[in-house]
Amino acid sequence: MKKIIFKTFIYPVAVMLLLMTASCSEEFLELQPSGAADLNSAIQSLDDYKAAVNGMYSGLQSANYYGRYFILVPDVMSDDVKQNAQANRARDFADYVANVQDGIAAGMFNTIYNVINRANTVINAETEVPAAVQNQKDQYRGEAFAVRALAHFDLVRIFAQHYGFTSGNSHAGIPIVTVFDQESKPARSTVAEVYTQIISDLEQSVSLMTIDQANPGRISKETAQALLARVNLYMGNWARAEQFATSVINSGNYSLLSNDAYADSWNQQYSSESIFSIFFRSDDDNGSDALGRMYIVEGYGDYLPSQDVVGLIPEGDARLGIFKEDPNLSGVLGTIRVNKYPNPAVQNSTPVVRLSEMYLIRAEARAMQGNEAGAQEDVTLIRQRGLPTADAVTATGQGLLDEIEKERRIELMFEGHRLWDLMRKKQGVFRTDCTGLTCEISYPNDRFVAPIPQREVDANPNMVQNPGYGS
Repeated sequence: MKKIIFKTFIYPVAVMLLLMTASCSEEFLELQPSGAADLNSAIQSLDDYKAAVNGMYSGLQSANYYGRYFILVPDVMSDDVKQNAQANRARDFADYVANVQDGIAAGMFNTIYNVINRANTVINAETEVPAAVQNQKDQYRGEAFAVRALAHFDLVRIFAQHYGFTSGNSHAGIPIVTVFDQESKPARSTVAEVYTQIISDLEQSVSLMTIDQANPGRISKETAQALLARVNLYMGNWARAEQFATSVINSGNYSLLSNDAYADSWNQQYSSESIFSIFFRSDDDNGSDALGRMYIVEGYGDYLPSQDVVGLIPEGDARLGIFKEDPNLSGVLGTIRVNKYPNPAVQNSTPVVRLSEMYLIRAEARAMQGNEAGAQEDVTLIRQRGLPTADAVTATGQGLLDEIEKERRIELMFEGHRLWDLMRKKQGVFRTDCTGLTCEISYPNDRFVAPIPQREVDANPNMVQNPGYGS
């Protein structure tokens, strides 16, 4: 006998759209869109779980999420990116003048909560399935727990000050959404509470997933472990960050790209070091709203790489291969464009977690625990993958941490990491290669986080706006 209980939450203004559109994951390509789901009959079988998970992944593709803005916004707020003369998309964030009516902030807020709603539908359905396929149901629910954790983590990063901003992390985070309540008007949980929920969901995810996932377009057990490594790094839980990074590295499911394969890998859907990526196909990409079109000349070309980051990369390093000369650029704009997402016709995949990040997380975690030899080994591995003739890292103390930060900045550039790294280290943004209105943003600063959309504040009397943003 089937038992179905839905406890999915719909945010007061962000309407839940459980559209079971086809995922870009290869394993899901055979699925046909099933239209809008009826909450009274959405999940009644294992196939319904599969379709619901499919819709969950589709939400991650949105241009308001991993399809563009969640990656672009923190990068244009950092010192890795500068503006072209005609830049107008996300420019207010680049110039630190966004306001409570900002459409990008509202789009991210509503879209990410929509993804949480989709994950909650999978998590909270209590449909019984035959024992022979219970592990597949558990796998789907494990994927949903990981997506819910990732979405809360992303929301708390962009709409709240970083972990460690206040003693005890008692400052305002974001509403935690785990159950359905049409009438609820939730207050913002503290950052400490949000991180506790994130860790809990990821640990639950790891415990549920027992099926090996060979497709990096889907959440796997290693994805959840990789996210646990990242979250614990942000929290300064060094031993746990090292533990989970090591689990992923030692899984044997991933390998670093060779030096000569690195640049070309960015024009492929995924590579040997892809742990989890958001896949796109020719029939479900974001078209003109794709992330890459913000950089490439065939698109809008609004944003350019700053010399602040390019100047850190030694001559001959394979990672210089993700830049492309543009003869139409000159002067303060430089002469190169970002070519990490190079395909002008079909949207390139968006990397969420890669193996190289695991080595860099482990390097930082080891250095912070006094294992400098281990840290040197990890950061050298990534550096020499870029340039085999580079000297091994021998620095100690703060010098070693500086080398790790530098390598992390180069390796993960234009993947949406730089601003968060500056925040967790309590550093400001100082652009020496600056073409916008705002070149120095000291730490701490109210503007390092996005405004809560005004319509959310208006609809919910318990919702408090971020400091520094008037109506």
